[in-house]
Amino acid sequence: MNGWGIRARVFFLALAPSVMILLVLVVYFTYERIAEVDVSLAERGKLVARRLAPGAEFAIFAGDRAALVRLADAAAAEADVSGIVIDDAAGQELARSGRPDAGSMRFSEPIVRTRLAVVDFPEQVQPDNPAATLGRITVTMSHTAAERQQRWLLLTGLALGFAGLAIALALAMLIGNTVVRPIRRLARAMVELGQGHAAAPISTAGGGELGTLAEGFNSMAEHLRADARELEARVIEATQALLVQRDAAEQATRAKSRFIAAASHDLRQPLHAIGLFTSTLQRRAEGTELQPVANDLAKAVGVMDRLFSSLLDISRLDAGTLRANPRAFALDRLFAQITAEYAEAAAQKGLRLRVVPTRAVVLSDELLLHRILGNLVANAVRYTPAGGVMVACRVRSGAIEIEVRDSGIGIAADKHSDIFLEFYQIGGGEPDRATGLGLGLAIVSRLARLLGTRVSVRSAPGRGSVFSLRVPRGNADSIRQPAAVTREAIAKDAPVPHVLVVDDDPLVLSGNRVLLEELGCAVTIASNPADALAALDRHDSGARILVLCDMWLAGGANGIDLLRQMAALTSVRISGILVSGDTGPETQSAAAAAGVALLHKPVSPAKLRAVVMSFAWNARKRNKAELRDEDTAR
Repeated sequence: MNGWGIRARVFFLALAPSVMILLVLVVYFTYERIAEVDVSLAERGKLVARRLAPGAEFAIFAGDRAALVRLADAAAAEADVSGIVIDDAAGQELARSGRPDAGSMRFSEPIVRTRLAVVDFPEQVQPDNPAATLGRITVTMSHTAAERQQRWLLLTGLALGFAGLAIALALAMLIGNTVVRPIRRLARAMVELGQGHAAAPISTAGGGELGTLAEGFNSMAEHLRADARELEARVIEATQALLVQRDAAEQATRAKSRFIAAASHDLRQPLHAIGLFTSTLQRRAEGTELQPVANDLAKAVGVMDRLFSSLLDISRLDAGTLRANPRAFALDRLFAQITAEYAEAAAQKGLRLRVVPTRAVVLSDELLLHRILGNLVANAVRYTPAGGVMVACRVRSGAIEIEVRDSGIGIAADKHSDIFLEFYQIGGGEPDRATGLGLGLAIVSRLARLLGTRVSVRSAPGRGSVFSLRVPRGNADSIRQPAAVTREAIAKDAPVPHVLVVDDDPLVLSGNRVLLEELGCAVTIASNPADALAALDRHDSGARILVLCDMWLAGGANGIDLLRQMAALTSVRISGILVSGDTGPETQSAAAAAGVALLHKPVSPAKLRAVVMSFAWNARKRNKAELRDEDTAR
């Protein structure tokens, strides 16, 4: 019964007593009636025997057997009498009528003389005295009719029982519904109210506790509706306030983005020039007393560059201006770049940087993945006092899992999520500006989301750390391996590279000139499109020139348009590269649509040297190919 609903329980309580009482009454009265049939049959048999005995007295006394037979036949014709037997005093049969059936009831009555004796007391007459007995009459009563009547009584009792059961069921349903319906209506109303719908008022007809319950519910529902209306009004008011705040926040974000874009371009220009001058100063100060000062200056510029780049990267990620451009590339090439960039920093701390070679090909954005791995390796070197750092990858579930392992100080389990927050450093307290602002892992986490993956960490204090992320596998057939470029290869019978630098910032022009001349290049500078076109006209027809052109020039000139003009108006064969402090997605999209490479300021001297070396190598290959074609033509 624990699982029964209220309807079933009410029906049971209303029906069970009625059914029990009905069954007891039907069984009792049916049993009584059936017993009365047997008693009635016995009484009738006795009555018939007593009535025949006086009538047979004279016939036995007179020896008139024919009269006895007639008497027996007449008695056998009565209802329920199946047989009559008349015997004399010696037990000899004098007359018989009918045929007794099985299960019949027999009743015997003596036939005595009816002569009166003169005695003082009537009770002294002894009719059963053998001397006064003339014979005996036996009446056999058929039980078939009695059984038929008993069956009829039983069926009648059953019919009455079922009729009473139906009436009891109807009454139980009637009584139950009067209790269940109001409660079920109340339950449905409570469910609707719980789901946030407006519940209709419940009728309080019927009175009693149910009426009181309905009145209480209606009162509660009305209060809830009033509270809901008040809450809705407050929500609308709060929503309007939030919309105003959102609009203000969006305006602030747009203003911040415009400021960052402007600041990025304006700040990257002098920082780019400072980096170029610092690199030149380091080269010239080698072996002199100014070498330590130049090295310290280079370190300071490097710290400033990292801090500036971190702040701008976080701002660009917040503004949503970064977009992933996945393509297939060999992961080993990226590993080689990581080795070249961080091997010296690891060696200065006495650490071993081990990058496990791989043939894996991944499908991802190479620049973003480079930044992720670079930040992870830089953090590993920074927080590893002894031991080493390892970069490796493996195939996991159809993807490539890249791991950066270190033997550093480790991270407590409760800090694994905090390290990906902005401005958080493992040591706690104020960020160490010499090593960063605590933005490295925050940038890593956001860049990973741009690539559709996540960075996980396994670490414990004193046991080092393992940072890992998974990237999709790429198709090796779609990769064209570039030829290796080395400084020694360029120096060997390579022509002097001609470089034209176009920029409207005098410091950038001067810094590029000094650094490129240190690399042995023939450098020409121009501050506007007219000077750039004039400089190209002074070169021999068919010469190869590397053009490093700023994206935005004075007077609203566009670096992409200038490169197109150069290609169309001069016979000089140019290799154009855009250099810009604008890191917005519009600039990247425009450069990609024009098919022009784009470098973001500040460009490190090492990257600038790599660009020049690559240009010189390709120029030499093309010159050799042209010479072979000319020899073949001759």
